[in-house]
Amino acid sequence: MKEISKEIQDRITSVGKPEKAKWLENYVKHNIKSKGAGIPEIRTIIKDVNNHHKLTEKKIPQQIELLNDLMSQDYTEDKLAAILYLQLFWNGKYERQKINLISKWFDDCLISDWNVCDWLCVRILTPMLDNWTKQTLAELKEWNKNKNLWKARASLVPFAQCKTIARHENTIKEFSARLIKRDERFCKTAVGWVLREYSKIDSDFVLDFLSEFENWTTKEVIRNATKYIN
Repeated sequence: MKEISKEIQDRITSVGKPEKAKWLENYVKHNIKSKGAGIPEIRTIIKDVNNHHKLTEKKIPQQIELLNDLMSQDYTEDKLAAILYLQLFWNGKYERQKINLISKWFDDCLISDWNVCDWLCVRILTPMLDNWTKQTLAELKEWNKNKNLWKARASLVPFAQCKTIARHENTIKEFSARLIKRDERFCKTAVGWVLREYSKIDSDFVLDFLSEFENWTTKEVIRNATKYIN
């Protein structure tokens, strides 16, 4: 599968634009490396390669080998290709294999910036939270305690865009209470983002949380959490 992974990488490289790569690297920070390829272009490449090589007809371990190779690359777009593959072809399928695969990506430190982390959360973990709720919640509860910054962040970010956010008040408070006390900025900003979305349902819940944990909040968290509160 490494040959197919290399084909995907080379095709993404061929459509990259240096000026776009420079902009993304400056915007995301974290010393990321970008090829300057857009999401629509990566999506088209993944579909074309799948049509040519019949990737989805291959055994799951072979597909996982491909995904692991893409995610282990240095460039953001190659990592996003793995995420887009999951979104396109594993949506609503192979949920246990998928959550185990993603968990290992974090454990192996293959995700180390907010851009890739949040793309994974919104595109893959949020739908799992909506449709494979019990098992996903159990997994995220363990991630929430993890020392790895990005795995901990990924425990909370999926709630921001989930369709069932109103059902998760207690979990959001539990997860947010743990992350807000951490020193890392991107654990705290995850709290601000989710509280901002929850404020559309219950602004008092958000204000009460900010009051209870005021010793650990930052101006950035407060600004984001209260964006929609008059």
